[in-house]
Amino acid sequence: MGRKEDGYNSVDTSGDRPASRARSWSSWLRNGVEDFRTEHLEGVLSSASRRARQGKEFVEESVPGFSRSLAAGSRPHILLFVLVLLSLFLLLHFFIIPPPGMNLVPAPALCASQDDMYDTATHLCQVGNKYAFWYLARRDWVQCASSLPAKQMLQDSADFENNYWYPFSKAKEVREFYDTCIPECATDEDTYHASKDLCSVTDSVLIQWMNGDGQTCAPNLVGEKAIRSATSSLDSPRGYWYAADAADKVRALLETCHSQCAKGDVMLHDKVHCQIMGTLANQFLAGQGGTCDRNLPARRVISAMGNTKDVVGAFMYPKTMGPQVELFYLSCMRGWERKGRATSRGLPHESETVKGKPLRDVARDDRRSKEGIGAEFRTAWRKASLRDI
Repeated sequence: MGRKEDGYNSVDTSGDRPASRARSWSSWLRNGVEDFRTEHLEGVLSSASRRARQGKEFVEESVPGFSRSLAAGSRPHILLFVLVLLSLFLLLHFFIIPPPGMNLVPAPALCASQDDMYDTATHLCQVGNKYAFWYLARRDWVQCASSLPAKQMLQDSADFENNYWYPFSKAKEVREFYDTCIPECATDEDTYHASKDLCSVTDSVLIQWMNGDGQTCAPNLVGEKAIRSATSSLDSPRGYWYAADAADKVRALLETCHSQCAKGDVMLHDKVHCQIMGTLANQFLAGQGGTCDRNLPARRVISAMGNTKDVVGAFMYPKTMGPQVELFYLSCMRGWERKGRATSRGLPHESETVKGKPLRDVARDDRRSKEGIGAEFRTAWRKASLRDI
């Protein structure tokens, strides 16, 4: 029926009995499985058992030593321990316990504002009021009442992504905090209009420069782009506007502006006054008729220069009033009232203030602060260089 060769039953295919052939195949497979288990599986199990014993011995030897190193204040071991704890915390926080904000839905009836979102998993409301958010993020262009309890509650609720949360049961207190938030514009004279959610430009030098009617401001600054972008977004803008979050950029632009003579006028030798050169304005001031607006501020600062051998009946004005005189010139032209140019009547550049301090002083303090930081850096660099030598 068959013969034994090298521990295996060779299959006898010479016979034609099915039962005999089946027993031969079964015996052959059984012998093969036994050999595989003996040669391979037992070796793998033995190796795994040996590695487990080695791991156990390593842990038993390392853990006490690691603990002793921690107790001794070993910096590498302390750092490794902190990293392990931080990894476990991040794993727990982001994978096992989902952070708030994963299931946000609008819920104006529950939260303090229609801009706030409600997290159905944590039952918390997320701050969506942009002015309250930026105030909590310590931006200096918005102010809120710092004495209200809701302020501290929201400040303490910040998560890793700088979002702020509150329980919906505190919606009333948070709403009261929201109502106190007011954005600050570039200067005290610029006013915030809630209907447009924009600040209006009031500086006469900047207005005239934006109009292309003379005056001097630094071109191509971010503040100019912010003004033109916000103004162009309005359907029928009267004057110039900018978003409150661009206040610092507009203020930087204002700091570069300087009053000059009105377009076409010439500066006198004292470098303080300008001579009126406009024909229509000179005729009106000389009493020879005209339609100039005598109620504009510029009319009150224009004075006669007196007669000289070269000039007869000339008029002058302080250079700082150049933008106002430019408007006075425009009022002498036909269609002044129809054009509605009165909306461009700005305030003198010298009268603009920031938190009660003149804009000129603010610009000087900022410049000195930057120079001071630069001087400190240069001093530290010089000392470091001397040490290296």
